[in-house]
Amino acid sequence: MEADALRRLHYAAAIACGVFAALSVHIALTVFGAGIDAVLRDAAAGHRQQLASALAWWAIGGAGFFSAWGTGAYLIAAARERAFVFRLAQRFLVAVAFAVATAGGIMSRSGNLGGTIDVIAGLTALTLGLICAFCGARLAYLNAEQV
Repeated sequence: MEADALRRLHYAAAIACGVFAALSVHIALTVFGAGIDAVLRDAAAGHRQQLASALAWWAIGGAGFFSAWGTGAYLIAAARERAFVFRLAQRFLVAVAFAVATAGGIMSRSGNLGGTIDVIAGLTALTLGLICAFCGARLAYLNAEQV
């Protein structure tokens, strides 16, 4: 019973880290002006804005998927007491948290954010990140069950 609860906790943590990574990529892309809201800001959006928005969709989804998969693999390795993977991933997660905090601080200083378009873009990034993080965590745990 305790192992099953620990497995579910690891699974939820992997999904949460994937969503966190997807939102951090969304924040970084919005700061650089290439977020998923690039098309929504202009009624006659050109090909450049559409390309930036499409690449942002892929970047946010990829960040959610690969972060959840990596976190799931990390938690599985930590539970199986593999020390090298544990130390490597621990340092990487600290670096990612620092980068996200820096991006959030930069974004909070810009005064032009907070309208309806930004809310729509943020909720879309959250949903996309959640779906991709679930898929990434599920893949990590399906691979772990086969090993």
